[in-house]
Amino acid sequence: MDDLQPILASNYDVIAYMEAGFIGYWGEWHSSYYGLDSNNEDRKAILFKLLSVLPSERMVALRYPNHKMAIFDQENPLTPNEAFNGTNRGRTGATNDCFLASIDDWGTYSDTDRGIIEQEKTFLNLDNRYVVQGGETCNPSSFDDCPNALNELERMRWSALNYKPSDATEIIEDWENQGCLEEIKRRLGYRFRLVKSVTPTRVKPARTFSIQLEIINEGWASPYNPRPLEIILRHRVTRREYHLPIDEDPRMWMPGSTQVINAVTRTPDTIETGTYDVFLNLPDPAPQLYNRPDYSIRLANQNLWEASTGYNSLLTSLVVN
Repeated sequence: MDDLQPILASNYDVIAYMEAGFIGYWGEWHSSYYGLDSNNEDRKAILFKLLSVLPSERMVALRYPNHKMAIFDQENPLTPNEAFNGTNRGRTGATNDCFLASIDDWGTYSDTDRGIIEQEKTFLNLDNRYVVQGGETCNPSSFDDCPNALNELERMRWSALNYKPSDATEIIEDWENQGCLEEIKRRLGYRFRLVKSVTPTRVKPARTFSIQLEIINEGWASPYNPRPLEIILRHRVTRREYHLPIDEDPRMWMPGSTQVINAVTRTPDTIETGTYDVFLNLPDPAPQLYNRPDYSIRLANQNLWEASTGYNSLLTSLVVN
């Protein structure tokens, strides 16, 4: 793991999250020749070492929810006060490598007893508000039809799903034939849609002004990695841009909720007079990716996305004089 540290540090900006391997068959934390999967202290040591070599901006995902409970000696899910606080518990998410393959997703849940499964699903539902949930399907089963799949994906707040694992192409084909595959593609992770924006029409240099944004999250999860929010003012003639940061954390925009953001910002002292187009920008915070449109968040609305910059137009203008 120490050998991986410099590689992870150099490339963390393009790492979504890291699955905890190193134990057992396929690194899935079961069937360990050395018994590491059954020893909580060994599991804890390996997880904590992984978290130490991975930059603090990224999470590690565990295969089994009961392992997280045991490692941190805590059966309660993360609280809002623990959200994104950089602790080991706050950086430990979930990965399910046999989604809907059996009643217990082939051991993802620690028992086939429905009561225990329900307890662990409730834990994931709440814990995954603030950490990543990913994984993949494996074998087909009576549990993988569209209604149950949609319910489980929403309940566990899935962000990432291996599209066509080698042993589960039938399930993806079933979802396509049953008509839910497009919804799954659309709602995995976050899906932000601008409902309304209210901006002033005129403002003076070096003055504060307010912008109101109403944004709904129609996805199944929220962002799990850091993500800034800013207003862009772009001069229509000179094309000069001014970036105005907004004190808001999109990771807290929960699925199904509508955020009303009353942002107060300020025009720079040296801003040019003239007419400005107004944009909303959710760029990747990493310096190497900040100006790359393919790493910016695109709102779900039609006709707002500017592909050349990664900005979302508010379809309005602002006069500075």
